Amino acid sequence: MLVAFSFRAKPGREREFEEALNNPESGRVFAKLMGASRNTLFLKGGRMIRVVEFPEGRTPVPLGEIAKQDPEVREFLKKLGGLAEDGFDPDVPGSLEAFNSRITFPLAYDVRP
Repeated sequence: MLVAFSFRAKPGREREFEEALNNPESGRVFAKLMGASRNTLFLKGGRMIRVVEFPEGRTPVPLGEIAKQDPEVREFLKKLGGLAEDGFDPDVPGSLEAFNSRITFPLAYDVRP
């Protein structure tokens, strides 16, 4: 299963936003914690596009659940929420879930030759 989402940095915060996200090791950790087999990031001009792949039949672990168990993830999400345009606050119930709903794109198709 593929999941894609995208969002922008707040105006004037693009550099900090890109520096916070452009960390392959962090991407590996998030993929593992969510149960993903792949985590691909695209960055340009303060916009982020991420595609995450999950093995068939595996339900992704929500970031909110991971943040409750891992203080480092919670701290990162708190920082990211403040950098993202129309962001979120993981300390506000439902905020992260609502943000994820706004930024996630439904799969139209997945063609394999």
